Parts: sequence; C-alpha cells; structure tokens
Amino acid sequence: MYAWPSTADGPDALAMVHFTTDQQAGGEVTPEGTPVWLFDTAIREGGWAQFTDFEAWSAPAPGWQAFYRREDDLLAVTGPGACEGWYQGNLGAEPDWVEAATAQQSVVLLAAPVQHPSLFGYAVEAGAAFALLVPLAVV
Repeated sequence: MYAWPSTADGPDALAMVHFTTDQQAGGEVTPEGTPVWLFDTAIREGGWAQFTDFEAWSAPAPGWQAFYRREDDLLAVTGPGACEGWYQGNLGAEPDWVEAATAQQSVVLLAAPVQHPSLFGYAVEAGAAFALLVPLAVV
C-alpha cells in the first residue's frame, strides 16, 4: 500500500492522504466471479463511507487515530478490526500538508482501487472511492 499526501485548497485546508496499491485483488471473488479489491473487506468493516456521502465521513471516525511525526515524516494510522495497523510509513509530506494537518488536527483518508491518486476521480465516478475523517496528532 502506498500513501500520497495532498491538501484541499481554501482557508480551512484539509490534509488528505490517498491510499493506493498496485495489487488490486486479494484472491476473493464475488458470486459472479469478479475479483474483489484487496482492501474491500477491511474498508467496509472499518467504517469507511463512500466518498460521495460527505455526511457519512465528515465527522471523526470512531475507533480511528493517526499520528504524524515531522522529524522523520512518519505517518501511522490505525482503525478498528481489520483496519488495525492500517498504515505506517514515510509520507513525503510538503510543508502545506503539515501546516493543514497541524491546524486541523485531523486528516481525510481516501482509498480506491487505483494505482495512483490521479485516477481517484474515475473511482468516484464508478462508486468505488471511500473516505474517512480521522483525528491526527502532529508532533
């Protein structure tokens, strides 16, 4: 899994992290034989909402927490159940992301079965993009 930082524009900019992966299927298939996205079960069990359902993801997600350490650009994110230990690694965050994260003390997590954040819009159109608002401690 890869994490890509981005920042929403505006006076109350939000820090966001896009999670993508090259591995699209984990061996599970639907009854029709369609491969299931590798993180589908974890996302559904972890309280993620469809990206287009702002009401569902605009409040902090229960059982989730994130930590960002400026010193070495480390992001750690954990959630309930199958999402425990969701991500830990370097983020490559730009100063505007760190500023937004520090000001908001939260991060919007975005996930979709795409290989790069530039493809997220296609996942939104297909109804396969998910979001979550997570409390964030920045040190």
